[in-house]
Amino acid sequence: MGRSITEPIRQVITASVQQQDEQRLGFTARRAAILAAVVCVLTLTIAGPVRTFFAQRTEMNQLAASEAALRTQISELEGQKAKLADPVFIAAQARERLGFVKPGDIPYQVQLPPGTVLEQETGPQNKASGPSADPWYTALWHTIADTPHGPPAPAKSEPPGLPAPAQPSGPPPPLPPPPPPPGG
Repeated sequence: MGRSITEPIRQVITASVQQQDEQRLGFTARRAAILAAVVCVLTLTIAGPVRTFFAQRTEMNQLAASEAALRTQISELEGQKAKLADPVFIAAQARERLGFVKPGDIPYQVQLPPGTVLEQETGPQNKASGPSADPWYTALWHTIADTPHGPPAPAKSEPPGLPAPAQPSGPPPPLPPPPPPPGG
């Protein structure tokens, strides 16, 4: 009889222990699910600011590079401004680019005989010979605004066998003095 009384008690205790294990397992699973949800919420909350941080850092690096380039450009422009404030530089540019002559100077224009080949410089101001598709005012603007160029090319070369036109020998005659300024 002793055995039969203890047997149901053992079964009850075993069932109770199994039920507690199942409850503990369910409780642990619920804790894990809650912990996973909290981690997901924190990740989503932090993701936006972290992405913004890296985007702003990249933009800041780009702006720093742009600022450095602009500072270099400013220093170059200040150098040009200082040059343009110098009357000697302006006079030199007027003589070189526009062919201006100081009062009292005698201008000379060198005329080369036909058939003489000029050394061609390599640069943007040298263009292919021949008629241009640009309108006349574009060509005029380029003669004023571009860097200095060499003497003009001969209009037409003579066909072989014909004598070349006679060229005057010696220096060209001096130009007449400029008229006096008005009111003086």
